[in-house]
Amino acid sequence: MAVHEIQSQSARTDTGVILRSVDRENMRAEYQGRRILLGVERGVGTDVVYLPKTPAWEDGEPISAEDLAVVKDGVVEILRHWGSATEFYTLSV
Repeated sequence: MAVHEIQSQSARTDTGVILRSVDRENMRAEYQGRRILLGVERGVGTDVVYLPKTPAWEDGEPISAEDLAVVKDGVVEILRHWGSATEFYTLSV
């Protein structure tokens, strides 16, 4: 999967996933015009991305398993492009 820089701290995959850094602790993933805010703990070589127990788009609609898989793959590829490995952690609340 190819990754293309859009602007500073923003990139897009060929599958259409866009990842933008919001601040040190958050990133926003976009896919097919929908967005989700993701908490992130940046580490040395690996970033931990936090997912809610029931992932939902910012408008409150649940994210389908298929769309979530595409978004997660895109996040992994973009963070790899930026030089970091990715671990996902699902919050229990």
